[in-house]
Amino acid sequence: MYADSALSLVAPLCVIMLVFITKRIIISLLIGILIAGLMLGFTQYTNIFDLAIYTLSFTYESILSVFYKDSMLKLSNIYIFGFLFMLGVITELIYHSGGISAFVKWAKNKIDTARKAEFLTFIAGIVIFIDGYFNALIVGQATKSLNDANNSTRERLAYIVDSTAAPMCALVPISSLGAYMLGILATLDEKQGFFLLVSSIWGNYYAWFAILIVFLTILWQVNLPAMQRNKNVGIKKLHTEQNTQNQGNIFLLIIPIISLIISVGFLMFYSGYRASNSLHIMDMLAHTDGGFALFWGGAFALLITLSISCKNINKKSFIPIINVAFKSIVPVSVILILAWSIGGVIKNDLQTGIYLANLSKKLLEAGSINAHIVIPLIVFAISSIIAFCTGTSWGTLAIMLPIGLSIAKAHGLDFAFIISAVLSGAIYGDHASPISDTTILSATGSGCSVQSHFITQLQYANIAVLISFVGFCVAGGFGSILAGHIVGIICIIGIFWWVKNSMKTKEYHKHFNLKGN
Repeated sequence: MYADSALSLVAPLCVIMLVFITKRIIISLLIGILIAGLMLGFTQYTNIFDLAIYTLSFTYESILSVFYKDSMLKLSNIYIFGFLFMLGVITELIYHSGGISAFVKWAKNKIDTARKAEFLTFIAGIVIFIDGYFNALIVGQATKSLNDANNSTRERLAYIVDSTAAPMCALVPISSLGAYMLGILATLDEKQGFFLLVSSIWGNYYAWFAILIVFLTILWQVNLPAMQRNKNVGIKKLHTEQNTQNQGNIFLLIIPIISLIISVGFLMFYSGYRASNSLHIMDMLAHTDGGFALFWGGAFALLITLSISCKNINKKSFIPIINVAFKSIVPVSVILILAWSIGGVIKNDLQTGIYLANLSKKLLEAGSINAHIVIPLIVFAISSIIAFCTGTSWGTLAIMLPIGLSIAKAHGLDFAFIISAVLSGAIYGDHASPISDTTILSATGSGCSVQSHFITQLQYANIAVLISFVGFCVAGGFGSILAGHIVGIICIIGIFWWVKNSMKTKEYHKHFNLKGN
């Protein structure tokens, strides 16, 4: 309906502005859905009463669509909520059994600084690359107690988790994202799909630069202004103290996490095999049911956790444990429901992605251009905007890969480099968007406020995307991806070296209105 109008941008831009202004993501998302309902209602009704009824009905149906589609339950979404609840219960069981305090006590002699604790999270985020959801939820959950013990903030933890989750999935073809992209390429009759996907890795500037920035942030303990202003926002109690009631052991933490990783990983491949009836790794990943794997893998891990921790927990504590776990997922679940709701509205009803894609076509068709420089930049920019406004990298890839490759074919450009541009933009937009499910789940796994995670991460992501833009310019101009990497790496090191040294000066704190060091 709004596929040919800039008005399709109104709702997503209002949400983003409201998040910044109010710092309340739930009300911002709800207002965004109401605005979309009003816009759609204006095309059908002139009577204010009818318009109000339509808007409320549209909002209700949009939220309900998270759970139902064509009168059928959306089990994959319900599985995610179930997994979040079980994850909360597992966390409380580990804590009350003394597993966290035992782990912190054991690690204190080996990991005794924030830098070391954050590097452990960084390495875990790189190693666990099979699925973005899985990475976002598990890595923060596994390392937050150690980060708490070494005075690293939850916002830094969430940033490290989020900035290694999607970028690593994009850089490793053997992942759920890689399999998804292969599926899209197959529909485009690209017989060398896997070769193109592997070839695109080197030119995926955003993913490489995002990971480099995380590394430098940890190495030099860089806190950009937003990160310094927001420390453990909304966290009333950090589970870092010794549990004096129970003398647990480190295996009460390690066994539940390992069982969770193994069971979910196995079920991802199993669900993919069941759907594809193929033992080929990429076929299984292309057809995996992430929600199914997370839920039943979580259920298995919960049983294991119960069996090994129950003897260390007072029976009267089980009801409070369930209450705490339930209360912890309510705000996150509401945000996730609204994010999924507005994501569907923006994509299907307002058709924001189609408008931006059509805009990119018009820009490319206008006049004579240096195709090798301009086309990758425009494809990258449009993909970034679509993903940022819709909160989905997968939806962006579905829209922009066919467009990008058709343009590349018309101008005789390197297919792999155009795929790199689309993927870089999609990952940035998904990474930086306040309505992205990976943004929300990274904050959830790290035990961090979604609002503060979005605000603190955005500055780092924006640096990465700006340097990526420079990288694509250089690569297009010199015909060398390596040249783009060299210039980008020099820029990033220069920026973070300057910030590292400036953080020690009074002028830096005064300029950004920061308190303390």
